[in-house]
This record gives sequence, C-alpha cells and structure tokens, in this order.
Amino acid sequence: MELNSAEEPEVIVQEDAIGTQPELRQTKLILWVASFALVIIAIVLLWANVPSFQAYFSDIPIEFYYFLIAGFVFAMIDGAIGMSYGVTSTTFSISMGIPPASASTAVHLSEILSNGIAGFMHYKMGNVNRKLFKMLVIPGIIGAVIGAYMLSSLEHYSAYTKPFVSLYTLVLGLVILTKAFNLKRKPGEVKKKIKNITALGFGGGLVDAVGGGGWGSIVLSTLIAGGRHARFSLGAVKASRFFVALMSSLTFITMLRGLHWAAIGGLVVGSAIASPIAARVANRISAKSIMVAVGVIVILASLKNIISFIVKML
Repeated sequence: MELNSAEEPEVIVQEDAIGTQPELRQTKLILWVASFALVIIAIVLLWANVPSFQAYFSDIPIEFYYFLIAGFVFAMIDGAIGMSYGVTSTTFSISMGIPPASASTAVHLSEILSNGIAGFMHYKMGNVNRKLFKMLVIPGIIGAVIGAYMLSSLEHYSAYTKPFVSLYTLVLGLVILTKAFNLKRKPGEVKKKIKNITALGFGGGLVDAVGGGGWGSIVLSTLIAGGRHARFSLGAVKASRFFVALMSSLTFITMLRGLHWAAIGGLVVGSAIASPIAARVANRISAKSIMVAVGVIVILASLKNIISFIVKML
C-alpha cells in the first residue's frame, strides 16, 4: 500500500503465521546455534593449527576487540528497544578516550549498513510514509553535515568538547530512563499532532552528528509523542536515518585526519554480527528492564566524564 500523505491509516495487526509453527521456530533456532558453533570451532582450529592466522589477529589492536564486543551488545540493545545505539556507543567511546568527533564518526559509519537494511525492509513492508520521509531526510542531512563540520573543526579542542558531549548523553540517558517508566497520559488527554517536521529533522540531524547519536531518541520520540502513528513514524525515521548517517560520515571522513580505525572497525563488525540476531532476541527480553539498565549506565558514564573534566580543571 502506497502512502502519499502525512496521514497514517489505522493498521490491523495480523497474527504471525510463524508463531503458530513451534516446530519450525525450533528448527531455525537449532540451525542458528549449530552455525554459530561451527564458526567457533573453525576459528579455534585455525588459531591452533595455522600460525599465519594467529599472527594476523595478534597484530590487531586489543582496542578493536573491545569495540567489537561493545558494538554487538549495543546493537542487540537497539534491536530490543529501537533506540540508544548512538548514545551508548558514543558514551562508551568517549569513556575509552576517543575524541568526540572520532567517536561520532565510528558510530555513524557502523549505522550506515544496519539502517540501510532496516529502512529498505520498512519500505518493502509499506511502513514508510513518503511525505513524512521527505520532510525529514533533507533537513536531517543538512543538520547532520553542519553538525559534523562543527564538531570536526573543534577536534583539536576535544578535551573541552568532550564534557559538553557527555552532558548531551547525560540528558539522553535521562530521557531513556524516563521512557522506561512509560508515563501515561491523563484520562481524556488528546495528543496534538506535531506539525513542524522540517525543524525537527534539522535539529535531530544537527545534535545527532554533534553528540554521536540521538536521531531515534529525539525524532522518533517527538513524532510519536506528537500524535504520529508509531509504525509509520518508525519506518520514516529508519529510512531517513540511512542518508543522515551516510552524509555525516562522509563529512567526518573528509574533515578529520588520524581516525581511530580500530574503534570504527570494532563497532562496524560487532553491530553487523548482532543485526540479524537482535530481532529474534528482542521479544524474549523485557524492554523496560533494558531501558532502565541503559539509562542508568549512560547517566553514570556521562557523569564520570563530566566529573573527570571538572577535577582536571581544578
């Protein structure tokens, strides 16, 4: 079904046919576990019997493996609650000593593939409101490019920009924590549909590039809180996110020198591995529990960075 207006029709959710076939689900799970076990066994055998294989991976900085694990975990979390990959990855990167601009570059590069796939799938399923998508993507790209340019220009002053980015992630952590408790509207309260989509897209792209994340937390949350249909908002946000991440990444790469490729590679590989698994695991975990945990961790890590800066200045 093609949508040419910003109005979203009511959606009738049909029961997933696969959900009525427990044997098929069990077979798929066995195949996933068997495939994973075979990969592990192959790696162990190569490591033990092929010296060149071991030597190659021994030369890879240990930082790569830290970010690979982090990218995997953060992508799994994002798959479960639909947000927070950017803010968690940025908070972790800065805590590991990565400058804000390089941290944002790593996050956006690792998001290109996953958001491209997600956006395409939403488009194929008819979840993308084309008018809403167009109102978000152009302003989002402009905001992202400006934000990436600003942050890259201040890379030499990363010691001073880091606490401001940490302050931003602190606010997002509070937002995530607040959403975890899902504060309900008062009886009879009617949502007023948000109208200024262009300004929302520009602002979301700008702060997303500067802070290394927040497109989903800011844009999607505002659309839904402003009365937009959740399904079509998610489709438009995911589809436009691909272009926002792509253009901000190109701006960072053009502007920066000496990127932290170990961090970038780790996040890219880790999130890519998690992408096909996250959707399957998401329904088995309490979204509220994950959001509370993520919110607390982001808040504590952000406070740590801010306090460390204050102590150094005193």
